[in-house]
Amino acid sequence: MNSESGTGRRAFLSTALSATGSALAFALSPSDLGAQSTTPDEEKARKPALSLGSLYDNSTLTTSLTGEAADRLALRRLVDAWAHCADRRLAEEQSNLFTPDGAVIVYDGDPTTHKPSATLSGRANIRAALAVLNKFSATTHFNGQSDVVVNGDEAIGKTYCIAHQLSTENGQRMLQILSIRYQDKFVRREHRWYFAERKLITDWSDTRSSNP
Repeated sequence: MNSESGTGRRAFLSTALSATGSALAFALSPSDLGAQSTTPDEEKARKPALSLGSLYDNSTLTTSLTGEAADRLALRRLVDAWAHCADRRLAEEQSNLFTPDGAVIVYDGDPTTHKPSATLSGRANIRAALAVLNKFSATTHFNGQSDVVVNGDEAIGKTYCIAHQLSTENGQRMLQILSIRYQDKFVRREHRWYFAERKLITDWSDTRSSNP
């Protein structure tokens, strides 16, 4: 009896597994199976081409990140875009990092003890003021520690920067080093972050002769 019962159970399981396999084969046609796999060339074609121009894109839509992570990445790109545009003398692109009524406020010392030495409002005025960089043969803005606080479509932030600026005086190459703090107010408009206000604070500077 037990032998016959065991044989019957094995036959039942074999039949059930065979039926399940047939059902899966029917449900997944060859065309369906093919749609789930791609060749390496097809996978490569789906990915956007790499471009240096996308490095400083301040949109939250150019990343697979979402929420505050996407905002933080876009804000860091915005901060770094300022430095990049300054060193490459891209005045128009640099001024367009601001809202149309955005402002740059310049301080030679801490704002708690010094009054602004210059206030630039609007993209046109910011762009015109950036011409001061043309007197230098080369500049390098190196951004250091930076952090932001995001609240909806607004954010604030602070970034430390060391700027090196080369010029020539009486045939001698000169190097000016600036220790800068940026205190920023940002706004997001249609998934893109902009400077609403940027305080440029020079904590100290050092100018010396430089040998090529």
